[in-house]
Amino acid sequence: MANDKNLIINKIQKGPVCIHCCASPDDGERVNAQVVETENKLIIIDTMLMRPYARELRQYADSIGKPIDRVYITHAHPDHWFGMEFFQDVKNVSLPETVEEIKMMAQLEIDFHRSQHGDLITDKMYLPVPDATEGNVEIDGVVFRLHKIVAAEDLFMLAIDLPEVKTLIAQDLIYNKVHLFVGQRSYEGTMCFDGWINALKKFMNEEYELVLPGHGVPTDASVFLENIHNLEIMRGIVESSNGENFVQNALEAFPEYGLRSMIEMSAFFLFQMK
Repeated sequence: MANDKNLIINKIQKGPVCIHCCASPDDGERVNAQVVETENKLIIIDTMLMRPYARELRQYADSIGKPIDRVYITHAHPDHWFGMEFFQDVKNVSLPETVEEIKMMAQLEIDFHRSQHGDLITDKMYLPVPDATEGNVEIDGVVFRLHKIVAAEDLFMLAIDLPEVKTLIAQDLIYNKVHLFVGQRSYEGTMCFDGWINALKKFMNEEYELVLPGHGVPTDASVFLENIHNLEIMRGIVESSNGENFVQNALEAFPEYGLRSMIEMSAFFLFQMK
């Protein structure tokens, strides 16, 4: 299968770093990978879902002309780690819990996405190194502050901020004008809403100037309240819906939002995977 679409690149200069927000089109779930360019190095956050976009991400990073110091995988949902296939010559890092979740879910996720997209999807599991821990990491003179988030959009998630330039690389902690994936449950079977909202409230206090979502275009700190509001609406829709009307109810609540597939995936995990 051929793919003639391309990543959308948004370059944002913030003091000593340039952040290249690389977004795939709808068939790649509008997922964002971030390339943080420091004076001498590149740090990549997440690696795309589909092979064409992951390959293009690697080619784009290589075109900058600086070595890749490391790749951070923020969580175990496949649109963030499948593209590791194209970064096997560099260090891929994640939370230890993310490594275990990938091991548990990888084959199911690969089989499902290959049933939809065939060879545009990787055919094997790739594992990051479980070396990411909360706290500050200095890379090429820039402080990266790593945060571990529990029981939100995924079971375990990594958010990274650059405090010196008031920037949060939120990835799937934040969606911007895109339907939320709310199908994640904890190991105990509880829904994602409380953990997600609590995490958003924590980050609201940091006065970020730039917030980089996992899906949707770069934005500012106003997105925290918007996401909290949207999650409360979606909580009500989940509680009042069933497998037959959930998708339509969610679409009617957010008619201007993109990526219907997120609602459909939520419906699958909410009502068919119980």
